[in-house]
Amino acid sequence: MGFCEKVRKETDFYWEASFYHPFVQGIADGSLPLEKFKFYMLQDAYYLKHYTKVLALAAAKATTDDDVQYFLQTAKFIHDAELELHRTTFKELGVTADDLEKFEPAPAAYNYVSHMYNAVHNGDVAEAFAAILPCPWLYQEIGQRLKDACPNIPLYEQWIALYASEEMLQNIEVQKSMLDRYAKEQPAKLKVLQEHFKKSCYYEWMFWEMPWTKQSWEQGVYVNESASNL
Repeated sequence: MGFCEKVRKETDFYWEASFYHPFVQGIADGSLPLEKFKFYMLQDAYYLKHYTKVLALAAAKATTDDDVQYFLQTAKFIHDAELELHRTTFKELGVTADDLEKFEPAPAAYNYVSHMYNAVHNGDVAEAFAAILPCPWLYQEIGQRLKDACPNIPLYEQWIALYASEEMLQNIEVQKSMLDRYAKEQPAKLKVLQEHFKKSCYYEWMFWEMPWTKQSWEQGVYVNESASNL
């Protein structure tokens, strides 16, 4: 059993939680309120901006020319294709200049990005890749699961089509083979790679929970005045 197959099975709990999250199911059946999707897209644009930087940093740490080129080309693809989709989607969602000026990353988005930067700055290319692969891999599996869905909302149909494409499937197969290779080359690092991968699977689930609850830095914080002696 290769590393990817093994770690996918070990983290299946998080994947299933993502597949059946009400945010994802709401995209599939068209019931997701557009305000929640708008919240998600703003956070996702922030995430993808940093994801491309992590890919560039991974390219700097790669040890083969093929890997360097792959990371750089993937970073360019995400920047040009997915972020362009976000820009056009922003118009359809009515995102204003004021929305962008006041934007603040929610805790889940901020923590996820910090996790990826930690992996790439403090580890090698294998550690960085273990932290970033769950995102596209999960989206590809969601795309396949939802490819026959009929939300009857163009924005949701476009979102599903992007991740259900044959190109997406081919890219994921390439990326899984790369991570399998990294794991085989560094067996002593398997536990570290597993931990990075698992944390990213958790943050992927949190990325649905975040817009579903409109997560903020104040949410859930309270002062227990009765216990305070100040």
